[in-house]
Amino acid sequence: MGAKSNPDNDDAVPARSSQDVEDDGLYYIYASSSGQTSGGNIDVLTKGISTDTFVSSLNEEQVIILESTPSVTAATSLASTDKTLLWFQELDPAAAGSVTIDSEKAIKSFSLEFQQPWTMTFRSDSEVLLHTFGPPSAGADYRIPPPGIDEDGQILTLGLDFNAAIDVTSSNTLRDLYGLVGSASMADYLPDGLLDLVVALQPPEGDLEPKRNALWYIPTSSKRISMRLQFQVPVFDLLQDILGTTLPGFTIKTADIIFSQDVLLAATEAGPQQIFQGSIAFRVQSAIHRDGADDIPMTAAIDISESSITITALFESKDDPLSGIVEWLASLIGDNTLGTFVNDILHKDENGKLFSNFVLRRMLVGIDTRDPTNRKLSSFSFDIEVSTGHIGGGSDSNPVVFSLSYNWSRLTGGFGELAGQLWTTSRSWSDIDLLPNQEKWTVLRPVTTDHPAQSINIASLIPGQTVESIPDTLPSEITTAYISLTQESFSIRCSFKAKHGSASSNSVPQPYLDEIALESSFNWGNSGMFALGLYVNAGIDPSEEAAANGVRPAILKGLLTYDSSVKEWKLDAKLTGLYAATLVEFFKDEEKDHIGPLINSIVISSLDVQYTYTGASESGNSASTGTKFVISGDLVIASLRLKLDFTYDEGGFTFTASLNSAQASATIGDVLTSILGTTDIDLPDFVYNTQLGSGDKDFFNIKISKQENSYLFVSQLAVTIADLTNVIDFAQMHRTESSAKTPSKRLFRVSISGFPNREIDLPLIGKLTQPLDELYFLWAQDPTPPKANKMNGLTRSDLAEFNGGLDDPIIVKDKIKPDAQSPEDLMVAAGCHFAIIIRSSTGERSCLLDYEFMKPSASSSSNSTALSLKEGGDREEPGDDGSPSAQAPYKKTAGPLSISNVGLKYKDKQLAITFTATFELGPLGFSLVGFSLGLNIKTLNDGNPKITPNIEGLSASFEQSPLSITGVIRHGNTGGTDYFAGGLVVGWKPYQFEAAGFYGLVKQPDPGEDFTSIFIFAKLNGPLVTLEFAEINSLCGGFGYNSNVRMPTVDEVYEFPFIANTGLSGSQNARDVLEKLVDPSSGGWFQALDNTYWLAVGLGVGAFQMLKIDAVVAVQFGSAIKIGIFAVATADIPTPDSPSKLAHVELGIAAVADFDYGTLKIDAQLSPRSFILDPNCHLTGGFGLYYWFDAPHADSSAVGQYVFTLGGYHQAYNKPVGFPDPPRLGISWDLGGGLTVSGQAYFAITPKACMAGGHLHAVFSAGPLEAWFDTFADFLINYKPFSFNMQAGVSVGVKYSIDIWFVHIRISVEIGAQLYLWGPPIAGRVHIDLWIVSFDINFGFSSSVSDTVKLIEFYHLVLQSQANNSSSSYAGVSAAGKRMLAITGGEDDDDDDEEEVDVDVIEALEDSSQPRKNEGHNFLAQSGLLNPADNPERNQNEDWIVRGGSFSFVVECKMAINAVKDGETEKPVIQYGDVYSKPMKLTSPMDSVLTVVIQHKEQDGNSTLDQGWGYDAYLKSLPQALWAKYDPKTDPRAQGNNIGELLHSANGAVTLMAGVLITAPKPTMAPDPFPAYDVADADLVELDAEKAFPTLADADAAWAPAKPLTGNGSGNGGGVQNQYDAVLRTWSVPPLGSDEEGRQGFVGALAAAFKWDLADGMARIVDEFKSKAGMPERLKSGFMDLYVAAPLLSQ
Repeated sequence: MGAKSNPDNDDAVPARSSQDVEDDGLYYIYASSSGQTSGGNIDVLTKGISTDTFVSSLNEEQVIILESTPSVTAATSLASTDKTLLWFQELDPAAAGSVTIDSEKAIKSFSLEFQQPWTMTFRSDSEVLLHTFGPPSAGADYRIPPPGIDEDGQILTLGLDFNAAIDVTSSNTLRDLYGLVGSASMADYLPDGLLDLVVALQPPEGDLEPKRNALWYIPTSSKRISMRLQFQVPVFDLLQDILGTTLPGFTIKTADIIFSQDVLLAATEAGPQQIFQGSIAFRVQSAIHRDGADDIPMTAAIDISESSITITALFESKDDPLSGIVEWLASLIGDNTLGTFVNDILHKDENGKLFSNFVLRRMLVGIDTRDPTNRKLSSFSFDIEVSTGHIGGGSDSNPVVFSLSYNWSRLTGGFGELAGQLWTTSRSWSDIDLLPNQEKWTVLRPVTTDHPAQSINIASLIPGQTVESIPDTLPSEITTAYISLTQESFSIRCSFKAKHGSASSNSVPQPYLDEIALESSFNWGNSGMFALGLYVNAGIDPSEEAAANGVRPAILKGLLTYDSSVKEWKLDAKLTGLYAATLVEFFKDEEKDHIGPLINSIVISSLDVQYTYTGASESGNSASTGTKFVISGDLVIASLRLKLDFTYDEGGFTFTASLNSAQASATIGDVLTSILGTTDIDLPDFVYNTQLGSGDKDFFNIKISKQENSYLFVSQLAVTIADLTNVIDFAQMHRTESSAKTPSKRLFRVSISGFPNREIDLPLIGKLTQPLDELYFLWAQDPTPPKANKMNGLTRSDLAEFNGGLDDPIIVKDKIKPDAQSPEDLMVAAGCHFAIIIRSSTGERSCLLDYEFMKPSASSSSNSTALSLKEGGDREEPGDDGSPSAQAPYKKTAGPLSISNVGLKYKDKQLAITFTATFELGPLGFSLVGFSLGLNIKTLNDGNPKITPNIEGLSASFEQSPLSITGVIRHGNTGGTDYFAGGLVVGWKPYQFEAAGFYGLVKQPDPGEDFTSIFIFAKLNGPLVTLEFAEINSLCGGFGYNSNVRMPTVDEVYEFPFIANTGLSGSQNARDVLEKLVDPSSGGWFQALDNTYWLAVGLGVGAFQMLKIDAVVAVQFGSAIKIGIFAVATADIPTPDSPSKLAHVELGIAAVADFDYGTLKIDAQLSPRSFILDPNCHLTGGFGLYYWFDAPHADSSAVGQYVFTLGGYHQAYNKPVGFPDPPRLGISWDLGGGLTVSGQAYFAITPKACMAGGHLHAVFSAGPLEAWFDTFADFLINYKPFSFNMQAGVSVGVKYSIDIWFVHIRISVEIGAQLYLWGPPIAGRVHIDLWIVSFDINFGFSSSVSDTVKLIEFYHLVLQSQANNSSSSYAGVSAAGKRMLAITGGEDDDDDDEEEVDVDVIEALEDSSQPRKNEGHNFLAQSGLLNPADNPERNQNEDWIVRGGSFSFVVECKMAINAVKDGETEKPVIQYGDVYSKPMKLTSPMDSVLTVVIQHKEQDGNSTLDQGWGYDAYLKSLPQALWAKYDPKTDPRAQGNNIGELLHSANGAVTLMAGVLITAPKPTMAPDPFPAYDVADADLVELDAEKAFPTLADADAAWAPAKPLTGNGSGNGGGVQNQYDAVLRTWSVPPLGSDEEGRQGFVGALAAAFKWDLADGMARIVDEFKSKAGMPERLKSGFMDLYVAAPLLSQ
C-alpha cells in the first residue's frame, strides 16, 4: 500500500471553458449536464445513455479530451491533458489511452495501454469482453453492453487483449507478485521454495472457464481502479507438500494465482491521496482422496497470511459429498461420532420428516503455520443448505431454506449443534463475475430451489403444530429467524417489528410493540408442549408536540405469552420513564389527536400494564383482538402523587386520578407547571403561590371526559379557609374537529365567594362597607394563530363546552343582543380577567364587570408568556402591564360619598377596586383622584385578606359667577416614575388662566441612569392686545426638561393643549381636562424622556370679527431636533355670534420637520363642522405636502421622494405607507325638499405622475319619484413629455315606483355619456348611452405623434430652464461640451439625430453674446477648507484656500452620470449603473461621462496634470419620472387612465451617480538637500583624560545564574517548589553573616558612602535603617503569590 499526490490538484491542468477549446486542435466529448453545446471540436453526449452518465462522473468538467477529431477507421488517443488519463498514469506514468467511435459518432470502445508492471493492453470492445467473461445467456446480445459500461453508467470494464503485445514472461515468481501488491514482507513467513514458484499469464484455451483478466474503473467510488489477473502455476509440488502433510488426502489438481490490485483516491490528514492495495490468493482445482472411495472434487481458494493458511472449498458435484467430507473431517480430529451426530439431526422426524432436502455447500479449513516445522489443523466448519416444508409454512414449490453450520476449533472443540439462519435471498447471481473483487467462493446462492420462501409465519413456526389467535398487531411474515438443532431439542428465535395501525376497529386500542424477540423451543418427540414467548422492548414515542418539548420515548418492557391450552395471548409489561402524553398510544386513533394535547406534560412515575387478547376479530380472520387493558400507577404533578386508574374496554375508557394524601408543599403554580410542561404561566402571585393541603380525601382530582364536540381535561380543587370558599378549576379543551397540532384551549378559574362584611375607615369620608358579593379570577389561553381583525380567546361555543364539564359554570358579561348572537362570538379574550359577580334580589347571579389585563402579545400568542418562572430562581411577576382599568356603573351612597362607577385594576401585585367618587362641602365640590381599595391577597390560604384604601390625589372646584376655580393635584408612582403633578384653571370673565406642571423621578434599570423630568404649561385666554383690525386674545407657552411633547397629527390639532379652548366650561369638564393634561402615560401629551427638551410658544389672534387663528410653534431638541407649527383657523361670516351665518370654516394645520428621521410633513384639513351658505352645506377636504430628505435615521429607500396632494389621489392609486391621506375636497348640501347635491375633487403630484379628478352627484326624491344627475372626471398626467389621459362622464336618470295592492312596479330611464380624451394632440371618444341604444363617436387625431424629447431639451428640463429661450438657455452649455452633449448608445436614436443635437449646441454657443454660467455643476468642499483670518467672510465664487493633507470636495452634477474620467486615460476611473431618460423614451442606457482635469500650475506659467487624486462615486436619489427606463406600459398616451405603475409610489426614486468625491493626494515628505542634523553628535565634546581608563575586568562567574532546581519536591509543583523554597531561604537568611557582618553592615556601608552618617542628626536615622535591614515581612509572607515564576540564584 502506498500514497501519491492528487493529479486533480495539479496547477498545470486548469479547468477549461468552451471559449478555451475553440482553436487548440483537441477534441472534447462532454456529458449532457456539462452545459456545453455541440459544434466544431465539441461533441455533447445524448442525455440518459449510460456513456453520458459515466462521463459526467469522470471529473468536474465532465469531459473526455482527445488529441484530434476521432475517426471511424481508427482509435483516437486521449490527450495528455485528459484528467482520466492522468489518473491512470498514477499506476503507470507511461500509460496511454484511446477511444473508438462508430459511424454515429457514438463511443464504441475504450482502450488502455500499460508498460508497468508489464506491457499489457485492456480493451472494452465486445470481442475482448467475450473472451474475458464468457458468452451471454440465451437471448442476450451482450453481458456488458458497448462501450463496456454497465447500464447504470457507473463501471467501465475492460478485458485483457491477448492479441496485443503482452510481456508477462515466465520469469515472474510468487515473490514478484507479493512485491507488486505491497506485501513483500511475506517473504519472512513463507518457505523460499514457495516464493520461487514460477507464474505465467496464459490466454484462455478453448471452452475452458474464462480467466477474468480484466480492469474496472469506477469514478463514483473514489475513482477506484481494480485490476485482476489470473496467473497459472505450472509446478506446485511444494504447495501440495505443505497442505498434504497437514491435511492427509487433500490433493491439488491445478493451481492458479489471483493477482488483484486497487488504487483509489482517499481522504487523509494530508489531503486527498492515492491509496494502493492488493492481494494474492491461490485458486486450485482439488479433491479429497479417501482409500476405498471415490475422490470428492472441489474448487478451493487458498489464502496465506503470516500465521495461517485458510482453505475455502466449494462443492459442485451432483452427488452430495456431505457424508464423505464429514467422515474426512472426523478422521482429521479423531472423532468418530461427528458423522452420526450430523446424520441424526438432518433426518429428524417431528410429525413428518423435518428436512426434505439437504446438500453440503461450503467448507472452511484453517491451518496454524506459526511453527513452520509443525503445521497443524486449527479449525474447520461446513455449511449445509437444508429445505423444509414443516417450519414456517413452506411448500414444495417455495420451500423454506435454512443455512446450517457446524463449527469446530482446536481450543473449544465442537458445540454439539447445527445452527443457522433463514435463507431468503432471491437475488440474481448470473452476473456476479462481472464485478470487481468478487470470486465465486465469496458469495453463495441456493441450489436446492430457484424460488425459496421469502418469509415464515408464526402460525406454522412449530413443526406439526399451529399457533392460533395471533394478535393482529403481530406481522404475518417473518424474514429474520435463527434455529439451533441439538440431539435433544429444537429451538427457533425470530426478531421482527410489530405492525403499525393494524388493530381492528372493534378492539380496544393496542400499543405499538415495536421490536419483538420471539423464542420457541421443544424437545424432540414432544412438540405439542412447546413454549412460545415474545419479549417486548418498545420505545413508545410521544406526540409531535410533546417530542418538540423534549419528551423522550417511554420504554415498554414485558412478555407476551401464548397459552396453547386456551388459545389466548396475554401481555404483562411495565412502562417506565414516561409522561402522560405517552398514554395517548393506548387510545383509539380518532381519540389520540385530542387526548394528547390535554396530558402532554404530566409525569408518570411508573405504570403496570395488563393487556388481554381473546378470541378472533369480528371480521372473521383468525387473528385475535384486544378486548381489555388496565393501567394502574402514579401520576406525579408537582410534588403531588395521584393514583391513576385508566381502564379501556369495549364500553369506552375511564381516566381518573385523585390525591392520596395531603402534601402542603405544592402550590397551584407548581401543579399547573407540571400539567402544562412550561414555566410561562400568566398568574398573579396570590394565585400562583397558594399551597394545596387538606385532610379531605380526593379533595384534588383530575378527570378526562368527552363532551359533545370536544374532549375535556378538568382538574378541580376546593379549599375553604375561614369564611372564604375558594373553588379552583383548571380545564383544557380540544375540539373533535381539530387536528393533533392544533393547540388546546385552556382556562384557569379561582372563584372566591363569601366575603365578610368588612368596614373600611376613609379620611373625611367615614366608614365604607366592602361591596363585593363574589369575585373570580380567570385565565384564558388560546394558542391558535389569530385570525385577521379578530382577537384570540374563548368563543360562545367554547364556553359551552367548558361549562359542560365544570360543576359551576363560568358566568361572563355578555354584551351581544340575543338576536345577534352566534357560536363564534368572542366571550372571553385570551389573558387574565377579574370579574365581579353580583346577586339580584331574587338571588340570580350576573357578571357586573369583566376586567382584562396581562394580555398576551402577538409574538407570544402561542404561549402567553406574561409571567416567567425562572429555573432555579424566584418567580418574577410584572407590575402594571398598562392595561386600562375596567369600569361599570355602580350607584351607591356612603355618607357624603357618592359612588357612580366601580372598576378593577391589577397593579403592583395588588388588585385595586377603583371607584368614581365625589362629595360636596358647601359651594366646594371635590372628587377623589385615583380612589381605590387595594385587596392584598398574598395567597388564597389567607382567611382574612387585607384591604387598603388608596387616594392618589384630590381635585376641587368652586364656581360662583363671575369667578370659577378648578384645581387638581396628584401623586403617582407608575411605570418606574415617581411624580407630582398639578393643574389650575382660574376664570374671571372674560379671562381664563390655565396652568399645569409636572415633576417626576424616573427610575432606570441601570444604576446611576435615573433622571428627573419637569414640564410647565401655561395659557391665558381673554382680550389682551387690540390692534386696528385684529385682537390678540390668547397667549400660551411651556417648556420641558427631560420631557417629550407629543406632536399632534392634523386630526389631533383641535385637542392640542396649546390650542384647544373648549372643554373648560363647567367645573367637571375643567377637572377632566386637567387630569388628562397631567397624565404621564402614553395617552397623555407630555411624557418623561431622558436627554430631550422642548419649548413651545403660541398665541391666538382674532381679525375682522370673523377670523380667529390659534397657532403654536414647538421645538424639541436634545438627542434629536424636531420643529412643529400647529394652528387652527376659524372663519365665521358675518360674525361668530351671528344667529345666521353664511359660512363657518375650521381649518387645522400641522407642519412638522423631523431632522433625525429626515421628514417634512405639512398637513391641513377642514373640520367636519365647516359649512357654506347653509349649515346643511358641509365642506370637507385637506391637503398634504411631504418630503423625505437624508438624515441620520432616514429611510434610505424614501430619500428624495415627495408628494403633494389636495383632496387625495386617483381612485386606483395605491397609497404607500407614510403618504398623507387627506379627505376629498368636497361639498355635501341637503337643500331640503328632497334635493341633495354633493361633489368631490382631488389633485395630486407624485414622483411618477400627476393626477386630478372630480365627481358631482345630485339627487331629487319626492315620494315615488326619484331623479338623479352624476358627472365625473379623472385625469392622469405624465410630466415630460407632457401627455394626459382623461375619463369623464355624465348620467341623468329618473325612476318612478308604483304600488298597486301587492304589486310593486318600478319604471326607470337613464341616459348617459362618457368622454375619453387624450393628447396632445387632442383626440378622444364619446360614448353615448340612450337606455335602449348606445354608440361611440371618435374625434381628433387617432395616430400617435412623436413627442420624444431631445437631449438638449432634457438637459434644460433637468436644469429647470426654459427650452424656448435659446440665447439664455444654451449659454449654460460649456464650450468643452459642445461636441459631447449627445447620446452615444440609445437604440432609439440614429446618427442623424445625434448630429442634429450637435448642430443645435454649436449654434447656440456661437450666437451667445452673454457670459456662460455654470448651471450644470456644483462644487462643494467636504473637508480641509480654510477661511483666512483677514477675510473670514468668503464670497461664494472666490478661490478656495485649503489644507492639502485633508482636502476633499464634491463635484455635483445636475445630470446623472455613469462614468468619471480623470483626463489622464481613456478608461473611466469610476463606473456606476446605467443612466436612462424617461422623457427621451430611452430603452437602452446613454453615456453620461464627467471628465475632471486637475492641473498643477508651474512657476513658468505652464500647467501639467496633477496626479494622485482619489475619486469616489457621489450617489443621490433622483426621481423616476426623469431618470427611469422608458416603458410604454406606463405611458398614459399608450395605455389609458388606469396604469398600475403610475398609480403607486413604490420605487419612486432611483439611486444614480450624481457627481464625484475627489480627495487630495496624501502628503509626502518634501525633498531636502541638507543631511539630517544629529543633535546628540553635535553636542559631543572631546575630553582628554589625565589618566588612562582602567582595563575592564570580566564579571566573576559566581554572579552568573545557576540552573533551576529539579526534583520531586514536597508539593504538587515538584522542582518548581524546590526553586521557590531555595530562593525564599536564601533571601531570608543570606550567607553574608549576621548583624554588622551581614545586612546591617551593608546598610551602614551604603549610608557611609553617601556621607549620611556625617550629617547632623542622621546617625540615629542610619541606625534605624540598619535595624530594619532584612527581608520585608510582606514579601516574606506573600512570597509564593507575588512572583509568577521563581527567581534564579547565582552560582
